Amino acid sequence: MTSPSTWIIRGGRLVDPATGRDEIGDLLLADGRIAAIGQVEAAPGVPTYRAEGRVVAPGLVDVHVHLREPGSEDRETIATGTAAAGAGGFTTVCAMPNTDPVIDRPERVADLLRRARGMPCRVLPIGAATLDNRNEEFTDFAALRDAGCVAITDDAFPLQRSEQMAEALVRAAQADLPFIAHCELRGLSGGGAVDASAAPHAPGAPTQATVAEAAAIRLWAAAYERAAPQTSYRPRLHIAHVSSGLGVEAIRSLKSTGARVTAETAPHYFALDSSAVSRCGANAKMNPPLKSPADVAAIREAVLDGTIDLLATDHAPHTPDEKARPLDEAPFGVIGLETALAVSLTELCGSLSLPKLIARLSTRPAALFGLPGGTLQAGAPADLVVFDPQAAWTVDPEAFLSKGRNCPFAGREVCGRVCATFLEGRVRVYPVAGD
Repeated sequence: MTSPSTWIIRGGRLVDPATGRDEIGDLLLADGRIAAIGQVEAAPGVPTYRAEGRVVAPGLVDVHVHLREPGSEDRETIATGTAAAGAGGFTTVCAMPNTDPVIDRPERVADLLRRARGMPCRVLPIGAATLDNRNEEFTDFAALRDAGCVAITDDAFPLQRSEQMAEALVRAAQADLPFIAHCELRGLSGGGAVDASAAPHAPGAPTQATVAEAAAIRLWAAAYERAAPQTSYRPRLHIAHVSSGLGVEAIRSLKSTGARVTAETAPHYFALDSSAVSRCGANAKMNPPLKSPADVAAIREAVLDGTIDLLATDHAPHTPDEKARPLDEAPFGVIGLETALAVSLTELCGSLSLPKLIARLSTRPAALFGLPGGTLQAGAPADLVVFDPQAAWTVDPEAFLSKGRNCPFAGREVCGRVCATFLEGRVRVYPVAGD
């Protein structure tokens, strides 16, 4: 009997940045892995997925997702968040630890992994840097690693002192884990709802100083210089959700020193500027906030030239009631799992080749974080996305599988629609107009 993880995919455009492959061909999937690639013969009875006119690529990998469970299931659950991820082409997501309770102890990592079994995409936990996210006592990074965490972070609770940052980098290096830094100096951001450039578009709303991000990156650079001699492994520092031209300059400077540093941005930072708050209100409120058109241009250039290594969503669902509050009272965060691929294709593919875009959405995050997938090579996990790059659609959050509706792209015309994902060879098919 044919296993449900055994398939032959026929006639798709096979795009694999890991090997440089970009050609029309077939894939054979067996026992949850890629068994053969190219012109493939299969035994009689193996089910066939016809992929003519479509792209077949490694499943997308998102290293920055807020699934909200446990503790905030009114905003999102692991089931709804992973359903949204699958519909967006993601086969692996890394879950941020700002849940209730916080993912800061091995038994809580185990609970998250138990909850995530059998979901539409793979869920890998990220551990909190400090107990209960209080920025006081550090967690046991090695114990979190052994329990299944793939990184440590201070996301949403940014460390503020260079000596504490240095200790976090040393502990992460000793545990052989990347540290994901939320770069924000609170003394400069001041709890503002929007960036200073948004003042004309959000009269009366408290603003953040744009320099808050870059100043924090420079403080992390000083911490890295302090931490590096204290460990036989060079620390791995990953800068989350880069949003400003000043932040890009600070990252370029840090990379020039030879530091082992990587960076991510999200599609909203290269597709929207701070004027979006006048159209979308709190559905365009996130932290760090949207910035000026010049910052958007700098982020796009940094994605194109590789200063920003990868794309993530920072998917952060909230209830409609929460986002209906006044701008200065509504919570930070927007959703992005179901729009990331299409927005990226629409915004970037005039300047960035499709293989390079897939690299930033799949191959690089998988390789940099040591995660499964990211390639179509024989023997790799059969984690794939099939999408139609020409399919046009209008973003309608009411149709999303996520519980979240806080989407800054509502009503936007985009191109690129996911047709199917394969997770360890098991297929989920999504409706596309014309099928």
